[in-house]
Amino acid sequence: MTVDLRDTAEANIRFIRGAMERAERSSSVSGLSGMVMGLAGLSASAVASTASDLSNQLLVWIGCAVVASLAGTAGAWHKARTHNTTLLNDAARRFLLCMLPVLLVGTLLTHALWHTPQLTLLPAIWMLLYGCGLMAAGTYAARPIMPMGISFIVCGLLAYLLDAQWSNLLLAFSFGGLHIIFGYQVYRNHGG
Repeated sequence: MTVDLRDTAEANIRFIRGAMERAERSSSVSGLSGMVMGLAGLSASAVASTASDLSNQLLVWIGCAVVASLAGTAGAWHKARTHNTTLLNDAARRFLLCMLPVLLVGTLLTHALWHTPQLTLLPAIWMLLYGCGLMAAGTYAARPIMPMGISFIVCGLLAYLLDAQWSNLLLAFSFGGLHIIFGYQVYRNHGG
C-alpha cells in the first residue's frame, strides 16, 4: 500500500487553512465606523432631549439606529476593501448571525410595546439585547467587542432600574459613548 505524500500534505494544508479561517476573529468590524456610530448616537441624544415626550425621543433613536446601521455596513465594506479581504468571510458571517436575531427581536418588541405603557422599557430592552448580541458576536470579532457588550448590558440594567427620565442619557452613554470608546480601540489595535 503506497501513500501519496503530496495528496496527504495538500489535505493537511486544506484542513489547517479551514481551521484557521474558522478560528479567525472578524477583522471586518470597523473601528472608524464605530466612532461614527457613536457620534450619531450623541447627536441623537441632543435632538431627543428637545422632544416633547418619550415616544418622540425614541423615534429619534430609531432614526439614529438606521443611520448607525448604514455607517457600520459602509465602514465594514470599506475596511474589507482596503485590506483586500472579503466582507463576508466565515467570521463575519458568524458575527452577523449573532447580531441579526437580537436586532430582529428588538424590532419586534419595539413594535409590540410602542402603544402600551411598557414603552418606557424599550431603552433598557434595546441596550440589553444589543449587549447580548455583542457578547455573542465578540467570540468572532475584535477583542474590544466582548467588553463593549458587557458595558451595554450594564447600561441596560441601569435603564431598567432607573426612572424613564434617565433613558436618553443612558442611550447617549451607551450607543454614543461606548461606540466611540470601543470603536477607537478597534481602530487603533485591529486594523482600522
